[in-house]
Amino acid sequence: MLYFKNNIYHPIEESFDKENAEPVFDPYNFIIQALVGDRDVFHGLKQVDPDEASQRLIPLFPHASQFGGVDVLNSISKRLLEGIVHPNIWYQMNAYQNCYLYDCLVAVVEDYSYSDTDHRTGIYPEMMGTDIDFNEFLNNYFFDTAFLIDSDRYNSMNSEDKHQLGFADPCLFGVINRLIPTKDEIQLKPLESDPFKNTS
Repeated sequence: MLYFKNNIYHPIEESFDKENAEPVFDPYNFIIQALVGDRDVFHGLKQVDPDEASQRLIPLFPHASQFGGVDVLNSISKRLLEGIVHPNIWYQMNAYQNCYLYDCLVAVVEDYSYSDTDHRTGIYPEMMGTDIDFNEFLNNYFFDTAFLIDSDRYNSMNSEDKHQLGFADPCLFGVINRLIPTKDEIQLKPLESDPFKNTS
């Protein structure tokens, strides 16, 4: 189970009013469908020449492709998909994983936004063809999008500035400065307990 700012693991049946046919945004379904879709993307990239695959990666993952190639991003994608469906362990994501997920979701939102109603309802039937407010999603579920900060701006900050802005993730430096993540940085970090257990 992936840890976001708000819990994504609320069954849609609790809030989806089928009788009154109100559209419902399901963050869990939004994320998992995007991650499942990326399995096909990486399968396709593995079938082409490595140089061509690297070029195709850039428009698909404009931020994440700056720190990782096909193998690295494929590994991150697999870990996130495994993590989101794991029923017993909560996982903390780092800046590498958040950056990849951001790119993954932006691509889905763009595809959805330019699709007709039939295609939209085929992807996310609970949305009933309504628009996805991606900024609202980010505000509700991402702790921050610090991984999008320009490297010159980030590197010019002193440690006190970074601390005040809440930049505690040690992977943030690597993402912003386009450093390839280590094997450990590709892994999700298990949390010791349910982060939502004592929240109302």
